[in-house]
Amino acid sequence: MVFMSKNQNQTWLVLMVVVLGCFSSGCRSGLNQVSDKNVSQLVKQLAPQGKMAEYQFDPEKEAMVCVETAIAVGKAGHLKEAIRLYEKALTHTPDESEILLQLAPLYAQSGRSDRAIGIYQKLIETEEGNQECLNNYAWTLMESGRLRSAKNLVSNGLTNFPDSEKLITTLAVINYKQGYRTTAFDLFSEVLGQHAAHHNLAILDIDSKDRINAKFHVDKAMQINPNPLTVQLSNAINEMAE
Repeated sequence: MVFMSKNQNQTWLVLMVVVLGCFSSGCRSGLNQVSDKNVSQLVKQLAPQGKMAEYQFDPEKEAMVCVETAIAVGKAGHLKEAIRLYEKALTHTPDESEILLQLAPLYAQSGRSDRAIGIYQKLIETEEGNQECLNNYAWTLMESGRLRSAKNLVSNGLTNFPDSEKLITTLAVINYKQGYRTTAFDLFSEVLGQHAAHHNLAILDIDSKDRINAKFHVDKAMQINPNPLTVQLSNAINEMAE
């Protein structure tokens, strides 16, 4: 996950989505969104007719078309169709780690946490050096209410990646959800600085509908660095009282 850094220029609303929404979506960035009509055309590639059907079936190429189409379809917001395409790709290349790495976050986004966790449990043995996979796994566990398991996973991961900002900030969120606010603040401060720590605690408090603590932390952030991002967050908190 990406949290607010000391020099970040994004709006707090974007930050809120990143911090409190899901972990990374699993779809590759940089692809233009496609319309429903284009999605339909892409899917038709999977069922060629006429002369196209005369070509010899190639499982590897079929899987590649499925994956490329799934990426485009996923970027367009069609999660169910993207999942179906990734699943189809796996029938041609079973246990393909790269496909599973993209499929697991989609399962989590669509509410199928158990399926996502099952994939991560399989991947974690072969993707030990993949911090993104480890972090996504932890977020899936956390968002499914398995806070202790998520915390153990991240803590173990930090033994191998002690300076990972991503894992440390994820651990901060887990501690917040467990009620350890001071520990969460200290972890955020460790990698992001006190201003960002107060800012992120305020965002988490807003999500928890805890206006009093949210206002306390945003006021602290304003004292440290009253930048436009913090001003917007302060305004949002004031709107909660209206």
